[in-house]
Amino acid sequence: MSEVSRRDFVAAGAVLAGAASAAGLGVQEARAQGGFQAATSAVPGGPDGLAREKRGPGIQGIHAICEVTGGGEKVYGIAAEYDVDIDPASLTLDTYGAGVFPAAKGFVAGMPQSTDKNATTARAAARTVAAIYTNAEPGLRPDRKSVAGRYVVAEFQHDFDLSIPTTDSDKVSLTQNRAVKTVAGAVYAASSTVWSNAGQRGNSVVIRGVDAWEQSHWWWDDTRSAGLEYSIYLPKGFLQPGGENRAYPLVLAVTHSGTSYDGTCAQTLTEQCIASIWSLPEEQEHHECVVITPRYERTTMNDYWEHTYDVENTYRLVEKLLSNTWNYGNPNLPDRADKVLKIDPKRVYCTGWSMGAMTSLWLMAKHPETFAGGLIIAGQQRPSDVVSLAHQNVLIITGTEDNKATAWNEKCLPVWEQAGAKVTRPTERLDPALIFPVSDQDKLTAQVDGHLAKGGNITFLTFQSVDHMGSARKFFYIKAARNWLFRQTKA
Repeated sequence: MSEVSRRDFVAAGAVLAGAASAAGLGVQEARAQGGFQAATSAVPGGPDGLAREKRGPGIQGIHAICEVTGGGEKVYGIAAEYDVDIDPASLTLDTYGAGVFPAAKGFVAGMPQSTDKNATTARAAARTVAAIYTNAEPGLRPDRKSVAGRYVVAEFQHDFDLSIPTTDSDKVSLTQNRAVKTVAGAVYAASSTVWSNAGQRGNSVVIRGVDAWEQSHWWWDDTRSAGLEYSIYLPKGFLQPGGENRAYPLVLAVTHSGTSYDGTCAQTLTEQCIASIWSLPEEQEHHECVVITPRYERTTMNDYWEHTYDVENTYRLVEKLLSNTWNYGNPNLPDRADKVLKIDPKRVYCTGWSMGAMTSLWLMAKHPETFAGGLIIAGQQRPSDVVSLAHQNVLIITGTEDNKATAWNEKCLPVWEQAGAKVTRPTERLDPALIFPVSDQDKLTAQVDGHLAKGGNITFLTFQSVDHMGSARKFFYIKAARNWLFRQTKA
């Protein structure tokens, strides 16, 4: 691959494959991931909420169960949807033959000129089923234990290192190789039928932490004929009765330029975990918040320190939310229709990677009264443009092999110190091997918290042997960094 500027990324594939590629496939009508406009409702018939006629006894269709990781969107399992509840005692690890179609040749999540990952001509690659259980919905269960339901989930083994780049499309196949019993005692015999999740409107895909977002919202200013497309995650607390009476923290997550140009709102949520990590159930359990991420039609910040009007429009969007007049939740869903969203003005945060980090630094510098803290992953600015950050709370994380972000932030440090900042810049270079698995970060947390405890309002940490792309894939998983952000409050 030729050398490119980090802000030359263009959108990677989001147009999904259409009809099944071979006759005889059990094709299910499904929504195209990247085309849906809002959070879906839990209406019987499938994850898209569309009622559909039963196909007769047995499998009705299949769904790819995906997870957005630092390395992009990966298939973590397949859910076989039946017409009635299935007896989990009838299931074994070899009940199904499962396959995932590899991403098309040339696809690299978030990279320039990347091809549509679903435009693949390769055959499905077999996946070993690591766990099998029934569920009431097409999704993974953390305990991998069966509950009553008509979905059978064939879950695959996952890489514990969430930074490994994906090689998956989101097109899958499934055959039922052994008989399955229903709760009522009926037997569905094994079959040679090959099922696919491809349909006339795209592949049927369920993405944990992403499907709950409302996509393709618009902020606009008629006085300037200006607009900005964005997606928003509304926390569960807000969707509960009376939830509109509380004020919530706000996270502005600005993605990289790979999601600009001909990209979609879906790509800002699936190409990297920059925005979607904040909406994961386990993150919301600890830090319930509203999350917004813009979709730009161009690079907002270039390597010459120039920016487009989308940067200020992004701030205008934040202002709109801070005005506590936002009531544009999906009008077809009663848990949010006509509710007015309230934001806690003391807890507004920004974060981003690469171009998104540059944009975050600029917004914090130009609007110092707004943001309680910023988590800046591999971004930089011209020192003279960000002097006002000296009096704000900023955590900057880079890799030693990132010769732009690391070098430019080093140049900013004396400028901030001269302007009154207390800077923590340890000489120690942290070990990226301590990030994964995310369930075992005790040593890393102690190191990061130790540096943060030194009292610097600006802390600059660098990890050994990590390059620019690696920073996006790894650093958002640092729990201590995310926890630090939510501890910041405005006076």
